[in-house]
Amino acid sequence: MLESEACYDTLDDLIALQYPPFRLLKLFCLQSLTSGGIKASRFDTLKRDIIQTYGFEFLFVLQNLEKVGLLKRKDSIFDSTSPFASLRKSMNLILNDVDTSEPNDMAYVSSGYAPLTVRLIQVSMIGFSGKEEMLRELPGRGIDILQSFPPEDFITVAKKGSPDQPLGAWAKRMSNKQPANTTVTTSIGTSKPLLLVFYIGGVTYMEIAALRFLSNSPTFPYSIMILTTKIIDGSSLLQSLQ
Repeated sequence: MLESEACYDTLDDLIALQYPPFRLLKLFCLQSLTSGGIKASRFDTLKRDIIQTYGFEFLFVLQNLEKVGLLKRKDSIFDSTSPFASLRKSMNLILNDVDTSEPNDMAYVSSGYAPLTVRLIQVSMIGFSGKEEMLRELPGRGIDILQSFPPEDFITVAKKGSPDQPLGAWAKRMSNKQPANTTVTTSIGTSKPLLLVFYIGGVTYMEIAALRFLSNSPTFPYSIMILTTKIIDGSSLLQSLQ
């Protein structure tokens, strides 16, 4: 699925085997996210089979998954684009050959997949110039805020945007900006500026492992501190939508 292959027959077989429901739903959502949605005929069949196999209460779970965008019904045969497929290629999310003896990429933590959020952090260190199309593939609205001292509240900062894009990319990045004075000493004894990474809603253990790998890399210019509202996994995320 991560390589944009359709695995509908596998999903059918798992439903017939009464695979644990939330593990199945994780695969269902993964198929939808990586393929840009599931074509209508397949979507309706899988949805019906899940409800008949696991009970009517999963109808509400499926509806909630659609509301938050984890499941998408592809109604048009011309809607074949997949944002994830574009991101996978442009950000090199899949590595087929991972060096396990001397790992040099964060994909090592999952034996081949670099978490998207962590790869974004890595790419942002060299700037997104020329990669604006890649950023447009990301779901949701992007907000670029240049922090000042003393800091301003968010409403004040947001009003500085243009009328048509009040929360758009209105803040021009400062060229040759010096890093903050805050530094930490890593385990190898070198001092790096501190980079705070916030996850609103939750972070997974895979992302934490990838961020630690990145932070400990001698070529990455920052030591990373992770702040989050919660540590989550796929099952706990889906179960919260019951």
